[in-house]
Amino acid sequence: MTNHKALLFVNGEPPVNYPNDLDNYRYIACTDGAYHNYLYQWQIIPDFIVGDLDSWNKNQPIPSQTQIIHTPDQNKTDFEKTILFLADKGITEFVVYGASGHAGDHFLGNLSVAMQYYHNYKITFYDNYCVFFFAQHEEVISNVKDCTISLMPLSKVTNLTITGFQYPLTNQTLELGGLTSLRNKALADTVKISFENGDLLVFVEDLYS
Repeated sequence: MTNHKALLFVNGEPPVNYPNDLDNYRYIACTDGAYHNYLYQWQIIPDFIVGDLDSWNKNQPIPSQTQIIHTPDQNKTDFEKTILFLADKGITEFVVYGASGHAGDHFLGNLSVAMQYYHNYKITFYDNYCVFFFAQHEEVISNVKDCTISLMPLSKVTNLTITGFQYPLTNQTLELGGLTSLRNKALADTVKISFENGDLLVFVEDLYS
């Protein structure tokens, strides 16, 4: 079976830990800022470095097997360019590190990119505090008993029902400036989220403890 999964590093807060299952990814890629700010120090050799090269450091050596993909288009972020570049190579699932932290506008920009593409590709973010992703209309999350889970609507989310939580919700509407569901707790090993319309961001904390 063809591996359609890629590991992607972008230029936010450097991860304290990186995944140890590198062989499970078809490609490893990073933006040029992520490579020059932290990834070059690790024992991870990316297949691709993608970006406009505005963070390029000629004093840092590039592994011979790494391809430099220069994408100068200023209408897209380096994160979006990397998603599109890898999607053209058949990637449909992205595991992303370094999308949050440091500049808040970059974090929101990364969320905006994910919001645009999550219906077509599975995009999961990891940072030093939690895992986060946009939920599908019927979402089942496993192995989360006692984890703290927050639900943040980035557009109006209608007919939301959640089960397996300390504070369940039934047929509720979530929206910015209105009702949200923050710092809830999973009472069951598997929790379920369902909703009719909208874009719902899910944060799962305590997953590493």
